[in-house]
Parts: sequence; C-alpha cells; structure tokens
Amino acid sequence: MLIRLSLANLWARKRRLVGLVLAVLLGTAFLSGALVLADTMSSSIGGLIRDSGAGTDVVVRNATDVADDPGSQRGGIDASLVDRVRAVPGVANAEPIVQGYGQVVGKDGKALTGNGPRVAGNWVPDPALTPYRLADGRAPTTADEVVIDRATAKQGHLKGGDRITVLTPGPVSATVVGIATFGDQDAFGGGSFTAFDLDGARQHVLRDPGRISTIAVRAADGTDQRELATRIQQALPAGTQALPGAQATGEAVDAVEDGFLSIFRTFLTVFAAIALVVAAFSINHTFSVVAAQRTREVALMRALGAGRGQVLRQALIEALVIGVLASAIGLAMGLGLAAGLKELFAGLGFELPTRGLTFKASTAYTVLPVGILVTAFAALVPAVRGSRVAPITALRGSGAEAVVLPRRRLVTGAVLLAAGIAIGVVGGGMIGMAIAAATVLSGVLLVAPAAIRALGGPLTAPLARLRGAPGALARGNLLRSPRRTAGAATAMVLGIAVVTVFSVFAASLKEGSGEQTRKVIAGQIVIGGSSPGGWAGGGHSPELTSRAAALPGVETATGIRSASALVDGHGKQLLAVESAHLDRLFDLDVTSGAVTALGANGIAISADAAKDEDLTLGSSTEITFPDGVKQAFTVTGLYDRTAVVGDYLIDRQAWEPHADTALDAAAVLRLRPGASTGTVKAAVERLAEEYGAPPVRDREGFVAARAEMLQTLVAVVYVLLALALVIALGGIANTLSLAAHERTRELGLLRAIGAARSQVRAALRWESTLTAVLGAGTGLVVGLFLGWVAIRAIGGGNTGAAALPFAVPVGQIAILITVGALGGLLAGARPAAKAAKLPVLRALATE
Repeated sequence: MLIRLSLANLWARKRRLVGLVLAVLLGTAFLSGALVLADTMSSSIGGLIRDSGAGTDVVVRNATDVADDPGSQRGGIDASLVDRVRAVPGVANAEPIVQGYGQVVGKDGKALTGNGPRVAGNWVPDPALTPYRLADGRAPTTADEVVIDRATAKQGHLKGGDRITVLTPGPVSATVVGIATFGDQDAFGGGSFTAFDLDGARQHVLRDPGRISTIAVRAADGTDQRELATRIQQALPAGTQALPGAQATGEAVDAVEDGFLSIFRTFLTVFAAIALVVAAFSINHTFSVVAAQRTREVALMRALGAGRGQVLRQALIEALVIGVLASAIGLAMGLGLAAGLKELFAGLGFELPTRGLTFKASTAYTVLPVGILVTAFAALVPAVRGSRVAPITALRGSGAEAVVLPRRRLVTGAVLLAAGIAIGVVGGGMIGMAIAAATVLSGVLLVAPAAIRALGGPLTAPLARLRGAPGALARGNLLRSPRRTAGAATAMVLGIAVVTVFSVFAASLKEGSGEQTRKVIAGQIVIGGSSPGGWAGGGHSPELTSRAAALPGVETATGIRSASALVDGHGKQLLAVESAHLDRLFDLDVTSGAVTALGANGIAISADAAKDEDLTLGSSTEITFPDGVKQAFTVTGLYDRTAVVGDYLIDRQAWEPHADTALDAAAVLRLRPGASTGTVKAAVERLAEEYGAPPVRDREGFVAARAEMLQTLVAVVYVLLALALVIALGGIANTLSLAAHERTRELGLLRAIGAARSQVRAALRWESTLTAVLGAGTGLVVGLFLGWVAIRAIGGGNTGAAALPFAVPVGQIAILITVGALGGLLAGARPAAKAAKLPVLRALATE
C-alpha cells in the first residue's frame, strides 16, 4: 500500500520528481564517469604493457633498482651476456634490447613532442620479442637507417625515404626506411619510438657501446618461464637478474597502477565526491521544502489513521525510488561523461592513452549504493521532521515556514563558527585545516538564516529602489523565509567556497613558485627546463650546453641532469651539475658549508632533507647508482631553496661514470657584466636550432613557462569544479520552482490587483539572482578564509616547507561571482516564466 502510494505521489508531481532526479544524477554521473575513465586508463595502459611483453618469457636486467617502487628505469648490463644466455638449455632465442632517449625532429626543425616518453632503441627482428610490427617499408640494416612509429610519422608528416634528425640526445642524421605500429596502435600511448639497427642503437643511444639495456628471451616449446629464469640466473654474474616475463610485466603494470593511475583515480574521485556533497545539500533542501508543502497532506494521512512510522516510511520510499532511478541513469551517463572527460583532457594538453571505454561491474557496485545512500541520507532529516507534525496543528497551518528561528540552532552555529575560525588562525597542519573547514562550514550553514534576516535587508535595500515593484517583491520573498533562502543557497555556498579555495591555492602556488624560481636562478638565460609542446619534452644534448657556454658574453654555464639513485637505501631524485661555479648560477641560500666544488664524492643537501635523514655537515651517506656501484659521499653543504634544483646535488663527474645516457634536462647560463641578454639569447637560439630547437628563455620567460604548465592543470580543476556549481544552480531552480508553486494563490492575487506578467517574471528572476549572489558571496568569504588556512597548513611559515604567499586572484573571483549571479538569473528563468503564465482565476482558486 505504502509503495503504491509513494509511487503515485511521485508520478503526480513529475516536475518535482525530475528536479530531484537531476540533482542526484549529476553527482552519480560524475562518479561513474570518473571510475569508467580510470578503469579505461588502467585497462588500456595495462593492455599496452602486457602486449609489449607478451612473447617474452624471461627478462635479463640489472639487479639494482634505484627506486622504492618496482618498474623504474635500471642501469645497463654487459652486452657480452647475450651469447651466454643463448647458450642456456631451453632458450630458443635471446635478443639484446637497447633503450634510451630519442626524439625525432620535424621538418620545421623543431622536436616532435607529446605526452609520453621519447624512446630510441634497436629494431628487434624476432616478432615474438617485440610488440612493434612493420606497417610499411623494411627494418633498418645500417647505423644511419631508422624505423619510426606511425604516430610520429603522422605528426611530422614523414614517410619512407625522408632524411630526418634524431636527438639521442645529440643530433643523428638518419633515413626513414620503415613505419611501424605498436600492435594495432599507432604508438605506445602518447610516446614515440625510433628504432636503429643494433649497431646504430649501441653507437647512438647508449654512451657505452659495450652495454645494452636488457635481454629478451624466448623459451623453447614446453619450457616453463620460472625454470628457465632459474637456469639463466645461474649463468649470470652478480648484479644481473633473470626474471620470468610474466613477473616483469606484472611489475610494470603494478608500477603504473600504484603510481600515475592511483593519483589520477584519486584526483577524479575527489571532484566526484565534491559534486555528490553539493548534490546532497541540494537534495536535502528540496526535500525540506517538499516536506513543508506537504503538511496538509501528511495531516490528512495522520487524521485517517496513518502512524508516524508509516509517514516516515513513505517519505523514505520516495527518496529510495529517486535514488535508484537517478543512480541508474547517472551510471549509464557516466559512459558519455568519461568520453567527454577524455576529450577535455586532450583539449587541455593531456592526451590520455585509452582504447575505447571499459565498464566494470565494480563501477555499478560503487555508483548505485553511493547514489542511493546519499539520496536517502539527504532525505532522512526532512522525512523525520515531517512525520512529527501533529494532525490538528497541521490542519490549522498553511505549511509555510516558521517565522521564529530556533535560538539553539543560532547559538550552536555561532559556537562552531567561532571555534572553526580560532582553529584556523592558530593552525595545526593538515588535521587542523580539515577540522577548521568542517566547523566553519557547519557554523555558517547553521547561522545563515539569522544572518540573512539581519543583513539581508540592508544588503538588498537598493534593489527595491532600482527595480521598483519586482525588486521589492523579490526582496520581501527573500527575507520572509530566511531558512528557505539559506537552504537554497547552501549548495552555492559550498560550490563557490571549494572553487575559491582552489583558486587561492593555485594563485598562491603560482606566485610562490615564481618567486622561489626567481630567487634560485642567478643566471640570465635558461635552455629547456619545460616542454614546449607537451609534458614529456625530455631535454637536450650536453653538447649544446658546452657550445652555449663558449659563446661570447657567457661567463659560465651548467647543464642540469636528472639522476635517480639510492641514498642510504632509499630511492631519491638527484641533480648532477657542474658545481665549480654553482654559486654564480644558483642562489640556494646556503645555511652551512659550500655547494661549490663538490668533486667526485661531495654532496649538497637541502636543510629539510638533511633533517629528515638525520644528516649534518660532514656526515657520510652512501649512494647506490643505477649500475649497482655504491659510493660514500660527504655532505659538504646545506641549503634552503629547493626550487628547480631539488633536495640533492652532486657533481657531474660523480654521475657520469654510472650514466647510460647523457641528457641535460635544462641549462643555466650566467652572462659577463655588460653583455646584452637579448644578443646572447639570440645567439643561443641559433645554436639550439641544430639540436631540435629546445626553448631558450630569459629568467622571466622561464618563470612564466613553469607557471603556464601549472595553469593548464588549474584549468582542468576549474572545469571539473564547474559541475558542482551546475548542481548548486539546479538546486536554486528547484527551490524557486517549488516556491512558485506554493505561492500560486499569492501570484494570482498580484495579477488580480494589476501586476503584469513581466513584473511577476522579474520578481521571481530577481529572487533567484539574489539567492545565488548571497550564496556566492558567502561562499567567497568562507573560501578566502579556508584558502588562507590551507596556505598556512601546506606551505606556510608554520611548516618546514617553503612559505607560500597568500595570493587572491581578483580577476578570477570577479568572474566567479558574475557567473554565479548570471547562473542564478538563468536558473530562475523557467520557473518565473511558468508562474507568470498561470491563469488568474485558477490561481485564486488554489488553496
């Protein structure tokens, strides 16, 4: 009986049903889309990795892993081991694998970049040991012939017979003799692959022709991978490892899953959670309005014998039906949203390596319960409140909102707000920030009705003078029901607050990063250091750095090389530099010792890293290089500024003997006194054209380029947060539509005494706009405060991190408030138009 009654009640009020479903649907669709896209990424990348190792039964590699996580790039091994492995019983074939940096230069003289690794290596003739297949042409047979992947050929408009330059990282002239695919794909994800023959790869890609990267082994028929790996291991020297192919592939997949994909999944899930929270408040308020409007209906049910439990169950059944319907639709819409998110990321410079869309049952198991529970939880309090209405009291009232605001609510809200502000001011790190955010938001939501009643009058007074009767009506409706106004604005408060926090944090991070970079870079010109056309630009040849250092007007220069190693057994990222004149190129704010002339066994460490590792000036620390060599280093200097250079610095002479490739991630040039920055920069740019034209910038240009990369990420965040604002505006539209329905008789009286339809429309539109502006303004204030708290907690003076300035992006915030106001105006357009069209007599007859 209750189920039929609930369904009939929902069907009789289709407009209300649609509004509630939309509020839930947007949040669940985002969650579904995020999970589908993450699963698609996992399936696609995992599939590519598995394809790459499908025919390899055993991998022979360097045993030293210089990262804490599996799957990292390792040092090379002796090329003579290939013959030894081939002689092991059960080995059908063993092929040497050379792999390193390689970037193709386009016909315009600029390096072809993308969102994946730029790889060069050798063409493997055994098709079982490589995923690459020739789509056109032939395999390379001499050191100056190459095969390129089809994606690179398309990007650079290249074909067989073209003469190209490959940066390995030094420029190598070669002829394209073949175009290859990665299985049925044009390339491996967003990366590129250039294949020389074996001699060419050993000559151009690795610094030592006597070394190779790994050995790929194909087992004879009937031979078990693990047994063969054990046999091969017995034939190998210490420091070399034989691993079953399935295990090596699993390590690579796990490394991606636990690294990039885990971060990506969390990133999307956080924004889906924000959308769901905003939707929950919107749903809660809509159910509250509905419960108030159904007072007479509930009273009649109670008078006819329905108990409180039956009324409560009916309301919850309706909420569950809405939750199930909206979650199911949102689950299906997630597929389209995932495709849209993929295109969004591509448009903003993040090309995701995906193949189709992957929908797993786990997505449904997550989205459906979450959507249903969020809806039920949001409807619980209004349902309980509605079930407590006494029949006689309800029959006497009109269902309007109570005029008197509960004192206990006001006091509780004021206490929470004061406590949250105090916690935020005092500090307390990330935990303090979370507590402050929760208490401040709770306090604001509780005191909002009283604040609207106290401050809404003065703030909205100009509207009556500027817009006449419609403005006065809108203002009166807003102030007459402060709890309803506050409830309608709640979702907007949360949405704007979250966007403001992110905006402030991004602006502060951008300004702080730029300020730190300016302080650190003492040179006037920087080569490279950021990708000109993607997030995987690589670097440039040290030869370019050396030639640039010899140009007229250049006093000194250093290349910066990224160096992965184990420091006292833990994976760390080091930078290898020319340290002789490091103080002329970088201002690291040295606190003790010296960072120059590090030599073959000196290391400079940031003060924070030294504190974490319990190291002091003169301490000894052991570094394990990728080739397995261990060496003791002495801490010769401690410094505070880590922008650009990181936490660990060693001299290039200490790194060079252990590096398989020579690649400068960037280079910094110091000019002689009186030298023209513009003249020298132009000379360096002409020189750089021979090396794929890496970007050459002055110091300010370098700072701006780093900020631009951050701005791209910020743009993604803004787009994802926009959904929360859409949900908030939908909540306002829902409330206004319900309020207009409740005030049908009132609107009819207005029309009867001479109000024009345009005045009724304008009054409701202004009411919607004022609600949105009040919500946006409140959210802005809350967001600014919480943004300040976040800056202090994450990178302020009360932490060990470099202090971040508190920066307010005035332009972006102005746009945010404008969008909120315009959104409110648009949200009220349809309810206002429908209300204005009501026939006067029918409206007057409504009870």
